[in-house]
Amino acid sequence: MDYRLLISMEVVEFLERLPTRPRRALRNAIASIGDDPRAMSDAEDFDDTGRQLQIAIVGDFALTYWIDDADRHVKILDIHGADR
Repeated sequence: MDYRLLISMEVVEFLERLPTRPRRALRNAIASIGDDPRAMSDAEDFDDTGRQLQIAIVGDFALTYWIDDADRHVKILDIHGADR
């Protein structure tokens, strides 16, 4: 991985509750985000402070993450249903 992944505890707990198939798909997507975070982004948004966030759609879910280029970190901040 080119970037170090930092994952919110809420995201980890959400993943733990999922059935095997979607959990595996999301774990694979998260690993791919660490390899090339911009290539995995399907959309962009901004948080309350104006920080640019990336959104990756994986099946029925949306992963929201922040690319911290200075530290070479990707911070996975949120996961929710993609239709939300």
